Amino acid sequence: MDELDEKEKGTDVTETKDVTTGIDKALKAKLIELGLNEEQVNKLEKEGVKVEADLRDLTAAEIKEITECGIVISKKIKAAVIPVVVEKTVATETTQPSFDILPQVPDDNSFVEMLKVGGVPKVGVTELISAIKGTLADSTGLFKLPKIIIDSMEKFAESQDEPVGTDYYTLQKMVTRHSYAEIFAALDLDSASVTLEKKKKLLDRLAKLLWPALSGYHQQVVGWVQAWQQGAANPAAMMMAMTSVMSGSGAMPAGMLQAPDTSVLKDAAESVINEINKVFSGTGLVIARAIALDASRIKEVLDNPTLPIQVGAASREQMLKSFNVNVSADYVRLERNITRYALAILEFPKVTAGQSELAYLTALFQLGTAIPWDKLGSSAADKEVRPAAGNSFRGI
Repeated sequence: MDELDEKEKGTDVTETKDVTTGIDKALKAKLIELGLNEEQVNKLEKEGVKVEADLRDLTAAEIKEITECGIVISKKIKAAVIPVVVEKTVATETTQPSFDILPQVPDDNSFVEMLKVGGVPKVGVTELISAIKGTLADSTGLFKLPKIIIDSMEKFAESQDEPVGTDYYTLQKMVTRHSYAEIFAALDLDSASVTLEKKKKLLDRLAKLLWPALSGYHQQVVGWVQAWQQGAANPAAMMMAMTSVMSGSGAMPAGMLQAPDTSVLKDAAESVINEINKVFSGTGLVIARAIALDASRIKEVLDNPTLPIQVGAASREQMLKSFNVNVSADYVRLERNITRYALAILEFPKVTAGQSELAYLTALFQLGTAIPWDKLGSSAADKEVRPAAGNSFRGI
């Protein structure tokens, strides 16, 4: 009986020791896998190491001193517990950069209100946004849609032995009568001054001058960043630091390689502005506003929830695909990104040199890499829009 009691006491002691060990089993297994033995793990345990967070507080030298392991093993242990936090932080900053430093873009409703603001015509934010909206709509075939939709409505109504609805006549009016009184009132202009010939002339000029100017500037920004990277001992670390600057979480670390001279980019921005001025020569200022209003009205029509039914489509997506046009979230995102990029170029010459300028260019570089420049520049003014697979544009 006494012998049994002793055994039970021994069992109790063993169980108590296991419970009070303190060190996490997963951490213990990890340490053994990295090269420590049971005795060395126990030494860490005696120093108060229970979980991985406790181990992070120790340096590689301290781990070596406590366990009497080799310096290589102690460094492996330190590396195995530290990067978890760092990588998570970097991933968050890299995938969620902040573009707040760049100019903001108004939504469609706010933009239409901007169009109505009168005064002396000049190349400004409203005209530039108008130009981008207009030329992007042209390149995707948006301007040909009203006529195509009217024909589709009529054919479907006839196939169902039903009369066309009121939306048909609203669209027909849009095709035959173009009224811009709401945006030209303050300029004392007549809608008759906006002709199809003038629209086509401006759209052709935009395709030839605006897209090349913007995409060309992006290539110069890319070259500037690459020149900076090539001079850095660790390009990956430099890009992480640049992202940190752009997100507003801090300045460039001390000792980081000096950025290349930015004067060439400011000169290039002035050249882009000159190209934009050429685009609006003649009556371009007025025509750009008219084209942008046309695009906004057509997008409003496409948002009509009953429109797919009236043309015999099962959904909005199926309808747009049959018309070979994409004004989905991809299109909206692309339009916003390009507009923001163009506005940022206009504002860049005003940015103060130094840290602000560096953060601005970093954000501009990140934004530019999200724009599919190779998909831009083709005009749909002379193209027939017919059923096809549809276009796809990707942006941030």
